[in-house]
Amino acid sequence: MCKNQFIDGGLFMNISIIGMPLFYGCDRPGVEKGPDELRNNNLIDIFEENHTVYDLGNIDVEYIHPENKYLTNSKLKYLDQVVKANNGLASQVLNALENNTLPFIVGGDHSLALGSLAGSSKFFGDDLGVIWIDAHGDINTHETSPSGNIHGMPLAASMGIGYEKLTSIFFNKFKIKPENVFILACRDLDKGELELIDELNIKIWSNKTIKEKGISTVTSELLDCIKEKNLKNIHLSYDIDCLDPEYVPGTGTPVENGLNFEESKTLLEGIFSTSLVRSMDFVEFNPDLDINGKTTETCVELLKLISKNL
Repeated sequence: MCKNQFIDGGLFMNISIIGMPLFYGCDRPGVEKGPDELRNNNLIDIFEENHTVYDLGNIDVEYIHPENKYLTNSKLKYLDQVVKANNGLASQVLNALENNTLPFIVGGDHSLALGSLAGSSKFFGDDLGVIWIDAHGDINTHETSPSGNIHGMPLAASMGIGYEKLTSIFFNKFKIKPENVFILACRDLDKGELELIDELNIKIWSNKTIKEKGISTVTSELLDCIKEKNLKNIHLSYDIDCLDPEYVPGTGTPVENGLNFEESKTLLEGIFSTSLVRSMDFVEFNPDLDINGKTTETCVELLKLISKNL
């Protein structure tokens, strides 16, 4: 478990920054530049203001020409490359946890959660909850995905559902129990995802629900669920497309009517107030799609918020 210490009245942690320069899961180049672009915009300094930081660099991602994206599977793009990179990430996440640090994984596309969840699950076992803040559910499989993009599958695969090469990353067992999954801010779910959510009775707060109830009420409901289940460890997976495109034009799959910044702030602050977050993803920033630096600006503000509240 990550060691927390109080210095001059403030809480600081040991943080391991891990970059995952991966676009194969979304099949849209540019997002692999996210980790280094954020480093160039003071990612490390932002966390060092409040924590002890170890920058572990980037995970190696094997290059393959786009013409060969279906080389090993006719439905899943870049399958072997995604699997290999995520096995490497899982090992690095586990190593970070074993060395008493909180792994903060910077993407890259959301398929990286296959590795981050595998590493966290290996360390924490069944006492692990997942808070998934995303415009999408990411619980498709090779059978339900309309695109073949693996970034739409990591949550399903982490629950042991889907293609065997994805469900068995790092170790051949489910990584997270469906009853310990909490999805928030979604507003673009495919038919197969809706059916799986219903079948598994996954707890979900759509963006429509958030707007109707208010973010404070939804945050309280989420925290009550975590408390009721007596979870002691949380993996937080944050996709910037949970926000309205007004704030993040530089993301690959933007969806209108997202969270505003204040709603995201309230939600994140509520989650961090539990002191249960042990690992975190920050994904889907594509610098090539940004407009006038708006997404960079939003990401920097989010990182400052996260650093302050972790």
